[in-house]
Amino acid sequence: MFLQDLDDDILIQLFTLLPVEAILALRKTCRHFSQVSRLRFVWQKVCHAQVLSQGYPFQYRRLANADAAELEQLVLHALRLSSFWSNPTEAPSRSVDFQASMGTGVSHVRMLPGRGGRYLLTVYKGIWSMISCWDLGSVPSTSAPCAPTKVADWCPRNTIFSGFVVNSEPESEATLAAAVQHGGGTQSIQILSIFSGDGGTPSFESVCNIATGFRPVALQGDLIAFSDDGSETVVMNWRKNTFALLKGSQRPVDERFQYNRCLQILFAHRSILVVRARSVELFPEPELRPADGDYATYSPIGFHTFGWIDGVSIVPQSGTIVDANDVVQSSGHEPLSILLRAESDDPWASDVHTLEQFVLHPNPAFDAPGNLPSAENTESVPPYLFPPVRAEQTSPTVRGFLRCRDIVLGPCGTALWIQPRAARTAHLTGYDVHSSTTQVWDALNPDHQHPDDLPLNPGDPSAALDRSRAAESLCATVFEGPLQRHHSDLRSTARTLWVQTKDSCNWTTFDYDEETGRVVLGSSDGSVTVLDLV
Repeated sequence: MFLQDLDDDILIQLFTLLPVEAILALRKTCRHFSQVSRLRFVWQKVCHAQVLSQGYPFQYRRLANADAAELEQLVLHALRLSSFWSNPTEAPSRSVDFQASMGTGVSHVRMLPGRGGRYLLTVYKGIWSMISCWDLGSVPSTSAPCAPTKVADWCPRNTIFSGFVVNSEPESEATLAAAVQHGGGTQSIQILSIFSGDGGTPSFESVCNIATGFRPVALQGDLIAFSDDGSETVVMNWRKNTFALLKGSQRPVDERFQYNRCLQILFAHRSILVVRARSVELFPEPELRPADGDYATYSPIGFHTFGWIDGVSIVPQSGTIVDANDVVQSSGHEPLSILLRAESDDPWASDVHTLEQFVLHPNPAFDAPGNLPSAENTESVPPYLFPPVRAEQTSPTVRGFLRCRDIVLGPCGTALWIQPRAARTAHLTGYDVHSSTTQVWDALNPDHQHPDDLPLNPGDPSAALDRSRAAESLCATVFEGPLQRHHSDLRSTARTLWVQTKDSCNWTTFDYDEETGRVVLGSSDGSVTVLDLV
């Protein structure tokens, strides 16, 4: 019996068990096989078996509405991403540069979640601040790449932006929130929408104005969390105008020296995690009450300190469940991965950059009967076990000036960060400056190599210097998480993805979308670089 003689039901089931390479090869043999290979049922089964069950990054939000052709492209893209992360020698497949502002650096770049990496928001601060929305094209795309196009601007007169956050839920009316300082001295948070329901041309529209001097840190659907630089965080449903106050257990030791700045807020499983420069506090899920009454105040039910940190990224480890109808559901109580860059109180060691990963594991006792967190019941069992458990450490100690301290950790465990260029003036601390003025001039010479530095061009003094050592570089690795659990052969060795090519320019901000494999870097000269990993 030949393969062509099998009835369609058996043939379709057989196709769902084949590797993707075999499906694409059989497609070319005859018209009937080509038709079978293009069925959505086939790619649905392949997606579940060869992508979702393997912990690969995937655009879950597009799964339910994708037709057969789109689903095939999504699966192929996810498999290419898996190959990229398993092969440490692979480089980004595409890069595009464009000028987002003239004369001033880009302070923020953020891709809008759940839109295939297509839309990018940039913020720059000149005389007045401006937010721009750019169309970069979706990932993956079947058409030829096009140049980024600006589709909307928001630049109210006499205002400066002091905070900025995008909504993690793409279906929400609110797209972003910005802290605005007005020329008259007043401060507020503007919640903005970009995409109207009629699918017309994108444009910025204000949907809510909150009079506060706090800075927005998290926006999820109708919930916004904004914080001061001390110990207080307000959680608000901006549509219903209801509030709750999260009051930290400690204030900074000396606010004149350093603020306990809020770095990230995560709406976790029936709780809220508030991460500041010197504290990590877990609060119970608050009851939001109208502003005209007595709003509830909550105290932490979990506390930990890592010392002083200036960069952090916290995400739930991917626990997404997809049912038979391709409806995406969260598994709920999954571990939280914490990737942070610690700082030292020693001023001579303030340019030491080390990344460390910790994990907050779910507390099995949290779902026990009678454990009902509330403002009055501060002794309730927390949903996560404190203190966080150290998982592993990467990135060797590197000295150097670092303007962009962003860290991005994806739910699958892939992470990107900026590695600074080699320090030069820091060499002064390695010399006896009283013994020779020559040593001081050597330390200030950018081409001089300190004895403690590794050679920039080992083995061949006449060869060109290694640019990745002499300039800022974008680094990446795979940390503990779903991808590493399914593929234990993946090594957590840091790799260089991209190098800053302009000597007089620094990266000021970046963003990374794990699902699409797209990276965006903003620079001090106002330029933006878009990288597609595959």
